[in-house]
Amino acid sequence: MNYIVLVKQVPDIKNIPNEAWDWERGTLKRGLLDNVCNELDKQAFAFALRMREQHNGQIVSLTMGPPFAEEVLRYTLSIGADAAVLLTDRKLGGADTPATAYPLSQAIKKIEKEIFNGDRNYVIVSGMQSVDGDTAQVPAQIAEALGIAQIAYATSFNFDNGNLRVSRITRRGTETVIPENYPCMVTVTEWTQPLNASFSRTRWGHLQKIYQWSAADVNADDSRVGLAGSRTNVVRIFSPRDVSRKSCVFESDLAKLVRMLKEAYASKLETVEAEEEAPKYHPPEGRKLDYKGEVWVYAEQEGGEINRASLELLGKAVDLAGQLNEKVGAVLVGKDIKGLTRELIAYGADKVYFAEHKLLENFLSVPYTKVVSELVEKYKPQMMLFSATPLGRELAPRVAYRSNSGLTADCTALDIVDFKRGEREYTGVLRQTRPALGGNIMASIITQNSAVQMSTARPGVMRAIEPDNKRKGEVLEHAAKITESDLGARIVSAEVRQLTSELKDATIIVSGGRGCKTKEGYENCIPPLAEKLGKFLGQEAMVGASRLAVEAGFIDRSHQVGQTGQTVKPKIYVAVGISGAVQHLTGMQNSDIIVAINKDPNAPIFKVADFGIIGSMEEVVPELIKALNSQGE
Repeated sequence: MNYIVLVKQVPDIKNIPNEAWDWERGTLKRGLLDNVCNELDKQAFAFALRMREQHNGQIVSLTMGPPFAEEVLRYTLSIGADAAVLLTDRKLGGADTPATAYPLSQAIKKIEKEIFNGDRNYVIVSGMQSVDGDTAQVPAQIAEALGIAQIAYATSFNFDNGNLRVSRITRRGTETVIPENYPCMVTVTEWTQPLNASFSRTRWGHLQKIYQWSAADVNADDSRVGLAGSRTNVVRIFSPRDVSRKSCVFESDLAKLVRMLKEAYASKLETVEAEEEAPKYHPPEGRKLDYKGEVWVYAEQEGGEINRASLELLGKAVDLAGQLNEKVGAVLVGKDIKGLTRELIAYGADKVYFAEHKLLENFLSVPYTKVVSELVEKYKPQMMLFSATPLGRELAPRVAYRSNSGLTADCTALDIVDFKRGEREYTGVLRQTRPALGGNIMASIITQNSAVQMSTARPGVMRAIEPDNKRKGEVLEHAAKITESDLGARIVSAEVRQLTSELKDATIIVSGGRGCKTKEGYENCIPPLAEKLGKFLGQEAMVGASRLAVEAGFIDRSHQVGQTGQTVKPKIYVAVGISGAVQHLTGMQNSDIIVAINKDPNAPIFKVADFGIIGSMEEVVPELIKALNSQGE
């Protein structure tokens, strides 16, 4: 078995000077930044090294970037890579995700042919996402370009009689998946401590020749790479400070902080919950809109239940379609799911396109991509929205790539605009706004050179409409022609954990992280603090946890908050001993009021917090409970 590890040199997002931004083009001048290896790619490399220990073979590291990106390849050589490939060419600059995935897929084909001598018995391993783009789209789109299966959110593996078995996280638990064929793609979430290089291995790595390939060397079509091949266009980048950047108030007087928190909570209750009405778009007279067709939502379902995030997206689709005088469509895929169409109509769908098949009972990206892409090709919507859940972040990139469409990830705002850049005028297009670079910037993006405008949107950001069970709608069945050979992988076991705690509906959540140190530390601090805070404010409070706390056994996974757990939007969220990794922030940063307790004053969690307490959990939490007791008397 051989291995290709995708690595990326990324900017140090903790220190981005203003002059590093190209505000006109919406790109970074990476030569002005300190660069490091993407942390999750280090995890992926450690994953591949451990795989090689069990099933020997070559490891080739691959990256795309400017010449100085070879630094990250030297790092991989110093910790165990046998060879390294740098795909570098000025033509490749400024690429979005499909224009990145395509040349990388071409490079992988060349590695297979020239380094592996045609042997297709290999695994491509990548970090789940990079800290700069934070889209999780490139690995999925490489897999789609190569026509292979992807196993996302991998946490462990083993070889059983030479057959790879990968454990992965799902929204509802865990699964063990076996690829049916090779090559296959495995994307890794945080897994282990990356290895350190030895002096002798580092010296060896710096003496090795790195393969340098151009776009022509990998037979890449010039029209599909770089800015010219990109299907999305960044039209504006701006600091979150320009909109609603939070300024954390640090307070060591806990009695004072408790009073401030109560005042802030009361103020939020008085605020009208409805979003401010944004100006509605009105098509200009005499001008033709760039896109025509329905506004679609992928209705994510698991276990016969529609994900709440999909119902939120239907609310946004109703708004967008109304401005364009179009219908709202919902796409539903699975086994025995026709009965769910009624709920989608009640929540705003005018039409529901559904596809049922026994082989679609559980989500696998290859057959689901096939079915959804067939529907897109047949009915030609003008836009399609997916939830930025683990499933959506795996499915949407593949559907977009197959449909020759641009995709913008993790959007926090969607609206219709007219736009002009140079001589090009866009009329009635979807403006998609998202955070990037760990929340350091916001980017507004429009789709170009695409059949459909596609976006994923963060759960908890949009609002579902009130369901109307009397609404009428049209239900259209699509005959899914799926065979065993279409699956690409096989789920051999699954552990579904019941969500005994519906955190998404909680008013107050107190979450603990790795900083709790032990299960006893978690139990001694988090539930008591939640109980006292809830009593103080007259609301029921629930406990949550970071993924690392769950994996350490502090509490069961039904309490996990974050990208691979639950997305929550409580009135008050208290993060105790949670550093603020992007994956956790994704699941809670839309909370009304955020309180962070951490001994590290530079912890990222403080960037999204309203109130901050610097100190150890063991000291702060008991004193905070005392303050709540005294203020509540």
